[in-house]
Amino acid sequence: MKKPFSNAYESIKKLLRNIFGKKGEEVTEEVNSTAEQQTEEAAPEAAPEMSSDDREKLVEEVLASLEKEKKEDAKAPESKTEAKKAADKAKASMTEEQKYEEEVRKRAERAAKREAEDKKKEAEEVMSSANSNRVRWVTDPVTGEEITLGKLPAEATYLKKYTRIQTTSDDVILSINSILKHPDMPKNIVILGRNGFGTVKVGEDFARSFYSLGLVSSDKIAKTKAKQLNKMGLEKLSALKGGCLIVENAGLVSFDKLVEVIKDSAPENNNYVVILTGEIDSLSNFFEENDEIVDEFIYLIDIHKIKDRGMMHLAKGYVKEKGYTAEKPIFDRLKESLKGMEEGNIDRFVARIDEVMEKCDAREAAAGSTSKQIELEDTN
Repeated sequence: MKKPFSNAYESIKKLLRNIFGKKGEEVTEEVNSTAEQQTEEAAPEAAPEMSSDDREKLVEEVLASLEKEKKEDAKAPESKTEAKKAADKAKASMTEEQKYEEEVRKRAERAAKREAEDKKKEAEEVMSSANSNRVRWVTDPVTGEEITLGKLPAEATYLKKYTRIQTTSDDVILSINSILKHPDMPKNIVILGRNGFGTVKVGEDFARSFYSLGLVSSDKIAKTKAKQLNKMGLEKLSALKGGCLIVENAGLVSFDKLVEVIKDSAPENNNYVVILTGEIDSLSNFFEENDEIVDEFIYLIDIHKIKDRGMMHLAKGYVKEKGYTAEKPIFDRLKESLKGMEEGNIDRFVARIDEVMEKCDAREAAAGSTSKQIELEDTN
């Protein structure tokens, strides 16, 4: 609803346009007439007669009021624009919040699913220990057929230590045997770990085993972080021909760059294997959003479940793999070192074992010995 006298604006505006063409008294009379007319419309009851001065004052007040309304009307579109911007911003903010909530929900679902799988595999591990001579059946990731799990080929020595961990063993054995059985299919691998869980050394062990098994023609291994790969020209990978490329934090690689890498790694081009390593949720998101390249990565190695017990199995296997021997106090000391690491961080743990073995070599060399018996002092 309009304020009193607002309808008089156009009439008074016309009057003022002619102000210099009329006498002051005529102007005053016309303004007074218009003001009186609008006053009567706004207030039906008769008003007391005004003096000339009062009328002029009233007209000035009306004009001032109308001018103010005019300025407010002029600002209205700008105010509406600002309001729209604020609404759009609020909507965008709400969308981001919804996306965040959706991501939290997905991660919670994955965590619950992994926990259930962990418990199931732990139960299977107990059953497997009790029935170690039973034939185990698994699903071939290429054909979907039920096949026997089999054993890890002797040439895959670098992967043997992972077979000591029940929750990871099946993935390792199945992937190697399936790749050997289907040599014409992509050999690319995805290694899934926890957040902060180093998996690059696992990728290196797969690359070395691929060469030992004759699955690749070169022992060359290139390692790069996803963000570096995103900026890299693929001509730099030409020297990798026949080898293996390990991508760290692979959930951050761009889709377009990964497509380039897949084409570059094809047998008719540089013929190398791509090994993606990274945090399980990040990689899961990546493949959910880019399912058109899923078929290029058939083999998944899930090692996020390796805890202290499994890590000690890995340590014993690794020490034996390297030709060293160690007594229980050595492994107890190594177990203590796990407290200062992210749970299940294989890269850091293997680096720690490497350090212990180097100290053993230095001590024995100083004594003029070639023994590979690790002593407690080597763990300091």
